[in-house]
Amino acid sequence: MRHRTRLAAITAVLLAAAALRLVGLTVLPQGLRDEEIAQLEIAALARSGAIAPFYNVDDPSGGREGLFAALHGWLSIPLGKGELPLRSLAVWCGVLSVALTYALGRRLFGHYAGLVAGIGMALSFYPILVGRSITSEALALPLIALALLLIADAVHLRRQIAPLPPQSAAYVSLGVVLALSAYAHWSGLFAVLLFGVFIAYLRLTRQPISRRVLGYALFSLLIGLIVAIPYIGATIRAFPISSLNRLWLSRPESVGAFVGGIGQAIGGIGIYGDALPQQNLPALPLLNPIGAVLLLIGVIEAARRFRVAPNYALPLLALMIGLLADAWTRGAPNFSHQLVALPAIMLLMGAGADAFVRLFRLGLPRPTAEWLIAIGTFAIAAASFFAAADLLFRLWASHAEVQQVYRARLGALAAYLDRTSDGLSTSICTFAIGSSSPTRPDSLLLSWMLHRHDLDLRYSNCANALVLTGGGAPQRYAFAHPEARALLPEPLAAWLQKATAIPVAGLAEGSLLRVDAEQVVADDFGQISLSQAWWAPQEREGQGERAQLPLRMGGYLTFQGYRLLPEREVYRGGETLNLVTYWRADGEQVAELRLFAHVLRNPNIAPALQNDLLNIESALLRDRDVFIQIIALPLPPDFPSGEYFLSVGAYSDRDKQRLPIYDGETPRSDRLFLRKIRVE
Repeated sequence: MRHRTRLAAITAVLLAAAALRLVGLTVLPQGLRDEEIAQLEIAALARSGAIAPFYNVDDPSGGREGLFAALHGWLSIPLGKGELPLRSLAVWCGVLSVALTYALGRRLFGHYAGLVAGIGMALSFYPILVGRSITSEALALPLIALALLLIADAVHLRRQIAPLPPQSAAYVSLGVVLALSAYAHWSGLFAVLLFGVFIAYLRLTRQPISRRVLGYALFSLLIGLIVAIPYIGATIRAFPISSLNRLWLSRPESVGAFVGGIGQAIGGIGIYGDALPQQNLPALPLLNPIGAVLLLIGVIEAARRFRVAPNYALPLLALMIGLLADAWTRGAPNFSHQLVALPAIMLLMGAGADAFVRLFRLGLPRPTAEWLIAIGTFAIAAASFFAAADLLFRLWASHAEVQQVYRARLGALAAYLDRTSDGLSTSICTFAIGSSSPTRPDSLLLSWMLHRHDLDLRYSNCANALVLTGGGAPQRYAFAHPEARALLPEPLAAWLQKATAIPVAGLAEGSLLRVDAEQVVADDFGQISLSQAWWAPQEREGQGERAQLPLRMGGYLTFQGYRLLPEREVYRGGETLNLVTYWRADGEQVAELRLFAHVLRNPNIAPALQNDLLNIESALLRDRDVFIQIIALPLPPDFPSGEYFLSVGAYSDRDKQRLPIYDGETPRSDRLFLRKIRVE
């Protein structure tokens, strides 16, 4: 095959790899999964200057290696936010993995084997997903492939090994890359093991290598040890979040489980695959049937030549050690645990293809055989490309588990907001809101997914709070959770009663509404401003100084009024009293605004019952925003009978300072008393 033809062939493979990793990158995967969110949080820490080998971001199972996230954090400074720049590093690493696999295959077995290995890395489904994912595996894969290439270069290994003198630069580079692979992913530790095993193999099988190779190998490990000093120090200081601890905790429960794990790891390559939707179309094998057959041929060829051919021994040893790494971590097959094995699988597949075409050439004239091989290779590669595209863009994209794992609902909303420029603000209903959320708040997730930074967004928990901008003027209202709209209580639903649905691809009907509630809000405020309130507790009905609503609290918050639900004079223990409060923002709020409601038998002692909350992203509130907050006050079954005072107010959760309530321009109190209730 001529040089230009070879160059065109590998260029086509790289372009195909780039296409499968780039096309639809902002919408597939649509959203972010937990591991990507963790990496983005680590990237934010690294960008702020908190550099460490390991990070723990509220992960009970331990820490994560920090190299990928650190690179990602620094790259995000020039690239910005949004799913395209966030996934750019993974795309670059994915295409680089293909190029390195080709280079190593060509070095060990020749151009054709390298080309087939590159095709395997470019078009196999798991490497494609890795090349689109914000995960440490994206960086670990090219580093491990580079480590294999540098091992071959260090010992002058091509199709045959040469007894040439070692070169310091090769061993220095190898030591650095081995250390970096450990910084990137725990599987890098197995790459270090592979280097030691391969050097031992060369000595034990008496390969024609320089006598100084062993000394230089120790020198390379010393270089790696120096580069890994922070890694080792962090492992000693914070062992619970280190890679070694994670490996120890995930060890097999017994020898039988370890042996079974080896069988599962082997079966995952060509039989049943990885069941995790974020890493695979569940249960799809790593290789298609043709790839599995070529791999089997390559393994047989490598086993047959193991003692005399180091070029076959290197990928075979990498395959064995990589599968042992997967078997060591208990559980179902997991492709992310086979990173050391993955380049070796592609190399041996290429070696198998090379063995097959050598046999094929024997029965035909050389020109005819070359044409048939070229046409057959092109046809199989083209079919594999279209099959991979179909798996990715149709089957995997529409899989229900994938949609759930990646929070596709938020991703679809982000894509719509990015491409819509109509000047309308958007209020978003989400159960994951602010620091009170047990998970990452949706406001944070959307800020990562969105490319635009000029969007006017608000967030509220529409189960008991709802915010509208501009006094209810025309705007959008979106439901980030599929069940949120059905859970809207009546006081909140009233503000959305005249909304019209906006159809959005990827979102269920009714998930996005166009709202014009200005008149509804004005009518509500006009009614509830007549509700009764006092500056001091009322010992008797009709006595004391009434407070005239609405009233300003602090600098930029106005209390418009309230309702009690259910509306009656007497309540009983076991019931829940819902205090529906109405507010208007007149500017930027104090940090971490909270509202409180107290049920008091005696205003001068601690409340008998209280609830402090605000289910709205208060930092985003701006002038003329209006909101409802329902404050639930569940009365215990044994709640003592009698009359009780109700009081409300607001404070900053940061310094616990209550907001003063103004009578005109004069601060009068820090709480407002509402009508009394009676419990029987």
